[in-house]
Amino acid sequence: MQFRDDFAPRPFQEEVINQVLGRLRANLDRTVVLASPGSGKTLAYQSLATRLYREDLITNIAVFVPRTALAQQCETSWMNKTANGEIRGLCLLFDGTKRLGMIRHKVNETPLTVQSQPGSGFVSTYSALVTNEAVFLNWATVNQDRFLLIADEAQFCGDTNDADNGGTRAGELIKRMHDYARHTLLLTGTPYRADNQPLILADYEPDPANPKRRKLVHHAEASYADGIAEGYLRKFELNRTDSRVSKRTLNGQDGTGESLVEYNLSDDGSELVPVLRDEKTWKPLVDRVVSAVRDKQVFNRQYRGLISCMGQKEARRVTEYLQATYPSLKVKLAVSSDTEAPQALADFKFQEQDVLVTVRMAFIGYDCPQITVVGVLTHYRDGGHLMQLVGRGLRVWKEMAPRAQSCVIIAPDDPKMQGFLELLRDESEAGLRLVEEREREAAEKGSVQEALSYVESAVAAGTRASSNEVDMDVAEVVLVEQIKHEVESAETVTKLKQVIELAGLRLKVQTAVPQPCPEPGPPPVFEVPKTEREQIEEIKGRVRDAVTSHLAKKGITPDAPGYQEAVTRAMAQVKRASCSADEANTVEKANRRLQAALSLT
Repeated sequence: MQFRDDFAPRPFQEEVINQVLGRLRANLDRTVVLASPGSGKTLAYQSLATRLYREDLITNIAVFVPRTALAQQCETSWMNKTANGEIRGLCLLFDGTKRLGMIRHKVNETPLTVQSQPGSGFVSTYSALVTNEAVFLNWATVNQDRFLLIADEAQFCGDTNDADNGGTRAGELIKRMHDYARHTLLLTGTPYRADNQPLILADYEPDPANPKRRKLVHHAEASYADGIAEGYLRKFELNRTDSRVSKRTLNGQDGTGESLVEYNLSDDGSELVPVLRDEKTWKPLVDRVVSAVRDKQVFNRQYRGLISCMGQKEARRVTEYLQATYPSLKVKLAVSSDTEAPQALADFKFQEQDVLVTVRMAFIGYDCPQITVVGVLTHYRDGGHLMQLVGRGLRVWKEMAPRAQSCVIIAPDDPKMQGFLELLRDESEAGLRLVEEREREAAEKGSVQEALSYVESAVAAGTRASSNEVDMDVAEVVLVEQIKHEVESAETVTKLKQVIELAGLRLKVQTAVPQPCPEPGPPPVFEVPKTEREQIEEIKGRVRDAVTSHLAKKGITPDAPGYQEAVTRAMAQVKRASCSADEANTVEKANRRLQAALSLT
């Protein structure tokens, strides 16, 4: 059968589909994918599942992710039904004659998939898998050889063959689910876990470039270079602010006296944690984030920024500072101890917002392409971690021209951050070379396409700026920021330097303090999509309200004798007319219960 799809896969997504199909036909049971943030791996496995379902190779899909927010995002981004039954989401890119159905977020509910809805699936977290393993393993047994298993961000599951050195229970259970799957797709942004242990179900081979480590064997890949070349990832500008650090060493047992050493953070980042806790360091960085966000909002009011902090205490301090210093700024805080954090993450994507402050929550898999400024106030310097973090701001937003977009990264100027800059640069340059090669090929065809010590103080000093093509020292940044203010420009400083140099002007060192850009107008507000679970809970609340209202009309109030018995009788009447609360596991069934409650007489 021929299907009329609007989905045009990226080369990476097409490679994933072809690799899985080829390996399935060769009776191979797994495929490993190494993909950078923003490469479109979620849509890659959703389109893959649609293809496998159409070819009768699977009947269901089982997806596991590291966080609840990602599970909710997987459901609502693929297929989301509004209150009036309208279908929205990426599923509309595919011919509705036969396509993957709903991917419902499940924790421990049964059934995980509805037998009368072939082609549907579920998404859950690794934590839920560990907590309710019997629910998921029973489902896998019943659906043996008929489902595609997705282990997204598989680096969260350590290989249990080496349990003493970082293996995880989730990894063991994914292996057991894999034993029942028709095929397993492992998706990861890094070849190793944070503890340097291997990934589950993955093979490794000698790495000629690094004899001390083994190289992940992967079957499809999407790098930052690919994203730059294909126009779905942004270029970057990294602003690194130096700090003057004063470190005091107390009297030692060897008779050495108390001493004070001053040095630049750009030369020594060994005391990064206390440096970032000093308000004379982090406040200037936060101010630069706000300034960069306001610059971006001149081009589009919906642009926004993200600040990642070391811990919850630091995140709350940053939030309080933003609210006090910039009262008109719309700020969201999302930290794990706050039960409202998942809702805050969802609201930030769809409501009128400016800055999100968080600690490792708007991180792996969080998809908000309006984020175009990333403030790094965390001390983590692992390349994979930083790539995941800045990746929140590297995704091209379809509302704006791809070539006109860039991501501004605000960070301290420590040596390891300088190393990360080189990593980004190398990847970016490789991508730009690919762009040039493709444009040249297209043009040829006629078309173009130690002792006890502590940090006494740390004061933010000058800021350097670097982009894919340009490096600017502190003096140049100060001068161009002055020019920005005088001509009321919102362009980044590295872009303005290129413009000035192309005009034949030479930068002359001056000093100036840039003024903030004018406050932009408000953007439109969008409805936050709800998962089926959230919609059902909302409808159940309306059922309870309808029963309360019905009883109140009869003069039976909560403080009246026999009120609870009256509620029980009314709920029994609702059940007879529709179904029980436990049976109302779809929006349609929940709405039938609501109508029955509204019809009570």
